[in-house]
Amino acid sequence: MKLRNLFSVGWALMLAGLLAGLLAGPAAWAQQPRELPQLPRPLTLPQALHVAQDNYPALRARQAAVRAAQADVRTNRAAFLPQVSAQLQGVNSTMNQVRGAFIGGMAIPISGGIKTTSYDGRTNFSSLGALAIEWPAVTFGRYRADESRSEAAVSAAQADLAQARFEYQAQVADAYLLALGAEKAVALQRANLARALALATVIKAGTRSGIRAGIDSATANAEVARARLQVLAARQQAREQRTRLAGLLGQPTQDVQLDSMAFYTHLPQTAAGPPAGDTAHANNPLLRAYSQRITLSDAQTKLFTANKRPSLNLLASTWGRGSGVHDAADDHGNFVIDSSPGAGLPFKAYDYMAGATLTWRLTELIHSGRAAQAQRIRTEQARADYDQQALQLATQLQNARLQVELAQQTAQQAPLQLAAARQAYGQARARYDAGLDNLLVLTQATEVLNRAETDQALATNNLWRAVLLQGAASGNLGELLGQL
Repeated sequence: MKLRNLFSVGWALMLAGLLAGLLAGPAAWAQQPRELPQLPRPLTLPQALHVAQDNYPALRARQAAVRAAQADVRTNRAAFLPQVSAQLQGVNSTMNQVRGAFIGGMAIPISGGIKTTSYDGRTNFSSLGALAIEWPAVTFGRYRADESRSEAAVSAAQADLAQARFEYQAQVADAYLLALGAEKAVALQRANLARALALATVIKAGTRSGIRAGIDSATANAEVARARLQVLAARQQAREQRTRLAGLLGQPTQDVQLDSMAFYTHLPQTAAGPPAGDTAHANNPLLRAYSQRITLSDAQTKLFTANKRPSLNLLASTWGRGSGVHDAADDHGNFVIDSSPGAGLPFKAYDYMAGATLTWRLTELIHSGRAAQAQRIRTEQARADYDQQALQLATQLQNARLQVELAQQTAQQAPLQLAAARQAYGQARARYDAGLDNLLVLTQATEVLNRAETDQALATNNLWRAVLLQGAASGNLGELLGQL
């Protein structure tokens, strides 16, 4: 009874310790937040893409998935290596019926002779030591199928990482161009405000001298106020775009200072388009990811098929046993028992065995056959998903080409609009200064010039974004990044 109470207390302490470990585990093992480096100032687009790959958690998760798949390959290979097991035990047990009890394990159970007298509760020490080697020497293709499935899982994880990295690069590049366009809008509105301030200064001087009417001064003040509001709106838009870009870079709390890299000094070159057909499909990260999923599904089907086959295992084992029960019985047929540890723990008998076992689970034919059939259906689903993605990418690529063509035509016409607007503004300013036109005409010319400058910058930015869109649809951003 005391021994039972002792076991109960021991189990209670063990469970309490396990529960405490589980409760304290998350707090003790929680990782500290990563300390992120400062963003370069100014930040170029290639630098932004590099920072995004290092800091964005989703990409780090995909990288961890690749490492886990590679670890699974090593684990699966180790499963087909020879398994070496060792066991050593010493027990003190009652001796009813047989020459000694031992804890079940990998040793071959051997019972002793049965007593001819009544039962008793005396105890004795016994020992057991064993060494066993088991090797699945012939798996009839199951080892190779399992290895191929593991390697296909690595390729699929790497393709998913490449797909995520490419899509993320496209997102970061688009966010960079949008933020750059917003910064350019701020600069243009500041220039417009400077023109309004300069004109207001001249008008106020003319009003004080009596050359200009008082309404001109009020109108100029209104135009200055409107220009200031446009600057504030442009700044707000630029701040929002910079915050979005910083969030994609994994550092939403940092202020981003952009480097224009002469985006607005020249137009990007547009190629005729990526190669069509299988070449374009093979180079697209998204389609490669879907293709690797098909390969992985095929490998899983082959593994299910290989599970139908038998396996040949080679076995070898050696063990020794000791017991406090003497080999010879007394005159009454009772076993002679020596309860001392020195009599029961030393090994007295040694055995060994070697052989082979051929195992064929016949019911596995049904199970694996149905599993392989279900996996083949999943492969068909993966092929259909691949075809759907290829169709969508072909449509996106065609739309991207049309947008590039339209953006290129717009970017070529925008300078003509800007030149005409500047000429109109110069003429209106000259006529107003000469007293030949009123302020309304000059104000309209100013608005036309501001709109033309904005359209020029927007057309240039849209062409860069159209080239980016075409690269994203074709799976190649080299055309864009090669021009920076």
